Amino acid sequence: MGINAPNSKYFCLYCNCQSNLRWDMDRTYENKGNDACENRKLAIFPAINQENYIPDELHLFLRIVDVLMECFFNDLFKKKEFEKKIKIEIEQEMQKIKVHFEFFKSNSTGGKWNWTSLMGPDKKKVVEHFPISKFISGFRGIEIEKLWRDFFNLYQILRKPVLLDSEIDKFEYDAKNWVRTFCQATEGTPNSVIQKPGLYRKQDVTPYMHVFAQHVHQFMRQLKQKNLALRFFSTSSLEKKNHNHVRLFFGGTTMGGGIEKKSVVHNIMSFENRQLFYLINKTPKELKVRNINSNNKRKSN
Repeated sequence: MGINAPNSKYFCLYCNCQSNLRWDMDRTYENKGNDACENRKLAIFPAINQENYIPDELHLFLRIVDVLMECFFNDLFKKKEFEKKIKIEIEQEMQKIKVHFEFFKSNSTGGKWNWTSLMGPDKKKVVEHFPISKFISGFRGIEIEKLWRDFFNLYQILRKPVLLDSEIDKFEYDAKNWVRTFCQATEGTPNSVIQKPGLYRKQDVTPYMHVFAQHVHQFMRQLKQKNLALRFFSTSSLEKKNHNHVRLFFGGTTMGGGIEKKSVVHNIMSFENRQLFYLINKTPKELKVRNINSNNKRKSN
């Protein structure tokens, strides 16, 4: 697609926003493409118009939730009682909302804390129901919990099959305010009663958040003119397919193919080809076994 790396100066596929200005929601960026980077790679599919590169609503949701959870957990890792108390309490709260979740120390990250990687449905439960304010006290905990709920509500609007112009306008306004809230600075005199603590840093605003607030509403309007919606371009079915592949193949082997000589990709393709062959040729999925008694045959004669 010719997209730059997410940590590059001009990171966005749709505009010339600089990486140090991702947080600034007072600026407006049109979906006109990125032509600011001199060394930008050529597009893989030049025949496809820039306006037809539709952002995937599922990946926007997943990656932004990843950042929200990481920021939340990083606050808790600093507390002395995390391992003996907070860790257990978080896992219990996850169980209450029926999400399998555990913390563990990863050898690959030098013994730092890591956590269960959640699928989309579980992330929706967490963002909608997890009680942030139980673990971060005061105004800041309430604001972070509201930040999570507001993002979930915005995502629900984004996925609607039909939208009014007024709903899209409100989405644009609310999405930009959501990013402003995410990176709002501490206000008031430090360590005073009137101090209003901030949430996160401006540099914590990611490219996905930029696209979510600056570009999604433009695509919503563009698609509405064609009686379409963002949800029609979701890759959730592909993600489910990928999940099934991982569960079926990678669960019993390694990314390199395990002890087998053939690669995992070859095994996946072979498996799917067999399934298609059986489907096209109406091959029965089950074989019925019937016992034939030779004595019965003799009696009938």
